[in-house]
Amino acid sequence: MSVTGTVYLIHFAHPLGNTANPHGYAQHYIGYAKGHGLEARIAQHKAGNGAAIMTAVNVAGIPWEVVQTWPGDRKLERDLKRQHNAARFCPICQAARADNTKP
Repeated sequence: MSVTGTVYLIHFAHPLGNTANPHGYAQHYIGYAKGHGLEARIAQHKAGNGAAIMTAVNVAGIPWEVVQTWPGDRKLERDLKRQHNAARFCPICQAARADNTKP
């Protein structure tokens, strides 16, 4: 039985990496926090602890924000990550796409 928690989507204000290579940059991070630990997990990211990509985003000085959350478990996190299309779930990217602009 999996532990239920919160799956979250973080949007970076600017892409991290080489934007000339469509597979060489990221503008989102999908993560998981156990139980009611979302605030603590986000605090870890802000402190530069946790996922390596979040450390790199912080070192680069790229602003970021949590833009979506879902109740779920590690399986949901993995299912979303395997789609390799976090922008589809991001309200900022969806609004930009609707406006025909890029965030």
